[in-house]
Amino acid sequence: MKKYVFKPYNKHFPSLFEKEKERIIHVLGKHIIVEHVGSTAVPGLGGKGIIDIALGAKKDAFAEITKHLQDLGYEFRPQFSTAERLYFITFLPDSDEGTRRYHLHLMSPEGREWKEMLYFRDYLKAHPEEVTIYADLKKAASEEVKEEGERYRALKAPFFKKILDL
Repeated sequence: MKKYVFKPYNKHFPSLFEKEKERIIHVLGKHIIVEHVGSTAVPGLGGKGIIDIALGAKKDAFAEITKHLQDLGYEFRPQFSTAERLYFITFLPDSDEGTRRYHLHLMSPEGREWKEMLYFRDYLKAHPEEVTIYADLKKAASEEVKEEGERYRALKAPFFKKILDL
């Protein structure tokens, strides 16, 4: 299966996120922040169809939260993590696709990556003309990269920089 694809926005993305948010809060409690981020969080923006979740918590709780996330079926991927962000992935049943990927980013809400991730999402929601530009860029990148993740991210990087430098 091709990893870098461009699929149209699906109106079910918010409800898929909400269902997973409830499952996470049920296990971790309400002392965390759970935000829908990424392409599926922006109405009208297509992409790979992955539900991205930003999970905000205090850094000293990361080890305990990691154990709970693994109990929920999330796999920790240290190779895609950073000093500020722990990255997890899971695959859940999906009525549209059979199985859908979920990415979870565990961060401190005070950190730079958290602030940038939410700012980028909120900026796109407030600027529909930029959503169209970004969607076109993502579509072209997915067709060009031939499964090269570094290249895919590099093609999108100038757009991120433009928005985050505003």
